[in-house]
Amino acid sequence: MSLLLLNASNRIAQGFLKVAVESGKYEKIICADIFPTYFTVQRLLKFKSSLSANIELFKVGDRQDLHDVIKQANNILYVSHDYYQTTASKKNLLVATLDLVKNRNYKTVAYVAPVEHDHQEEIDEWKHLEVEGRRFIPQLVGIRSDITFGPQSTFTNKLAQRIYNGESIYFQNTGQSCAPIFTGDLEQIVAQVLAGSHAGKLLLAKGHKHIDFKSIIHLIEDSLGSTYKAKLNQSFIEKIIHPTNNCIIGQQLYCPSYINLTKLIANYKALENTGYDQVVGDKLVDIEDYHKNNKTIVDQSLKADYQLSYLIG
Repeated sequence: MSLLLLNASNRIAQGFLKVAVESGKYEKIICADIFPTYFTVQRLLKFKSSLSANIELFKVGDRQDLHDVIKQANNILYVSHDYYQTTASKKNLLVATLDLVKNRNYKTVAYVAPVEHDHQEEIDEWKHLEVEGRRFIPQLVGIRSDITFGPQSTFTNKLAQRIYNGESIYFQNTGQSCAPIFTGDLEQIVAQVLAGSHAGKLLLAKGHKHIDFKSIIHLIEDSLGSTYKAKLNQSFIEKIIHPTNNCIIGQQLYCPSYINLTKLIANYKALENTGYDQVVGDKLVDIEDYHKNNKTIVDQSLKADYQLSYLIG
């Protein structure tokens, strides 16, 4: 049995890769990605080196590449990628994938759409995609996740990196709160789906506790150590050209992942339970307990290659 993991380079997808390897049921796992930069290849190769399994990497450059790689597996897990500037839409690749999958017989077809990977202009589009996809792929499983935290989280690790490096964080306090889910809990939900559960369902994955973004930042501060404090809105440049402003100068100043981080905090709206077949998660890890009991470790080894071309990280 084989598994195709589409958009495998990002942190969250790496957690799912680990789950798939540990299950021991796949003779081959194909990690496909558009790999827009060397950094995106490097981070996956580094993670792959920690796993003992038959894992192949495949670069998707066009629709023909996507068609070719889809034929090589009988289970598909799609994860929305964390590229915010190289693609005009997060929906297009999933639409193309579902279109190619619908005429083939797959045991499992699932996608995971973490809110932190959204283009902020495309919020709430995932439900519509799932409804359309299920018309042609009855077994399709869609997982929409709230903000994540933990070792494989894109969101909290980006915040931790900026706090650790003493970089300013542009922060608009909207008063919104989220229901963060531990990446390990999300991985277990995906493991259930890969094992055959929730076929044909649209799932919402979120934690039981609601917390605002400033409180999350304080939890990360504490888990880094007493010497680390977040520098909120302390950049003079950001006060003139802030990263949430959609202008050409800002796109040259700020790393795309940082722009999306600030937009996510500024634009976030709580995910409602309505419209989903099931809200999943039981006995979930509490975000406050996790950060009180676990020290946050920042991996600096891949930072320079990715952020080198931006004047501000």
